[in-house]
Amino acid sequence: MSARLYFACTALSALSLSLPARAQSEPGRLRLGLRSGFAVPYGRFADVRTLATFRDTNVHALSDDIHGAIPIWLDAGYRLTPRLTLGGYAVLGLVLPKVAPATNPLGGGCPENFDCSGLGWRLGVQAEYRFSTGAVQPWLALGLGYEWVHSHIQGRQLMFELGSWHSGPEFLNVQAGADVPLSSAVAIGPFLALTGMQYTSCSLELLGQTQPCQLDDKAWHGWISFGARGALQL
Repeated sequence: MSARLYFACTALSALSLSLPARAQSEPGRLRLGLRSGFAVPYGRFADVRTLATFRDTNVHALSDDIHGAIPIWLDAGYRLTPRLTLGGYAVLGLVLPKVAPATNPLGGGCPENFDCSGLGWRLGVQAEYRFSTGAVQPWLALGLGYEWVHSHIQGRQLMFELGSWHSGPEFLNVQAGADVPLSSAVAIGPFLALTGMQYTSCSLELLGQTQPCQLDDKAWHGWISFGARGALQL
């Protein structure tokens, strides 16, 4: 065997041995994320809401009824470049209702001797851009989606049960944060998100009967969410 052929075979053997190790060390393009923290509401359900012939011009603000929500937020995306990821999100919010004061039981919150609960769902698409791929990776994301919120009130002593649905588009979802890589595939870091949306439809469930309601004058509302996110690249 000539020296030239010997060196060529040696180089090919070294390359074939290094490729599997390199493939294992480099993360894939699929990116998954899990977040949680706390979400503070702002804005109103609507300015005017009508049920049957009753026209409610004093619709509560979200902050009158609830302290906030605990989000369970899932991200899934495809990394087009080391900096740009396109994908979607799904959020389940565990709503924390306030308790109405005894002096003003209709002023917002859960009335005395009633049990109240609420859940919210949000689905949407988003684009995320990271400004650095170093030890700390700040990022910014923009998205849009849709939201559904269900609330339930049940009397402890009276045979009374009331539920409501509100839903509408999420026109704006702005997020910012920073990832700190723990390995080539795992990262963790804080995030902050601001959403802007409007409810466009609603309904009430009373004694097993569902009645549509009308949002005559729509209003803006949203969530200010903050917490931590863990990310995994596959």
